[in-house]
Amino acid sequence: MRKLLRLISRESLSFLCPSTALFFAAALISCGAPALPPSGTLPPNTSASQARASATSGQAIQHLVLIKLKDTNDRAALEKDCNEKLSSIPGVVGFSLARPIDIGRKNVDGDYDVAVSVEFASTDAYKAYLVHPDHLALVNAWKEKSKTMRIYDFGN
Repeated sequence: MRKLLRLISRESLSFLCPSTALFFAAALISCGAPALPPSGTLPPNTSASQARASATSGQAIQHLVLIKLKDTNDRAALEKDCNEKLSSIPGVVGFSLARPIDIGRKNVDGDYDVAVSVEFASTDAYKAYLVHPDHLALVNAWKEKSKTMRIYDFGN
């Protein structure tokens, strides 16, 4: 794993769209891999349990939610609801929806039904999103229909 991590850098992910790169990074981090510095090398004694950095108001934010539904037949309805609600919220720079894929890798966590990735230009925009009526309606509508909602926030 460490050899693989040493080979991966921001430059090597540049051919991917930002959301795909984010999902790749989230998969690495969820497996206990430490975040990579810009150089692509691991700092000595890096620990996945290190304290998280505090976000500044000008920092771009990626918000990732992995949703496991009680009924997988609800996926299309969730995606439709996300498309309708997320596109109307001010401060959302972009968003994408995805489903897990299985290519036979046993160490990849595919224990979710829909991944929602939302991008914000700043923490202020993200904080406004958190209390926006459309976001709250989306969360309230799907909270009871979900087994789990795992949430990850990333900064630049």
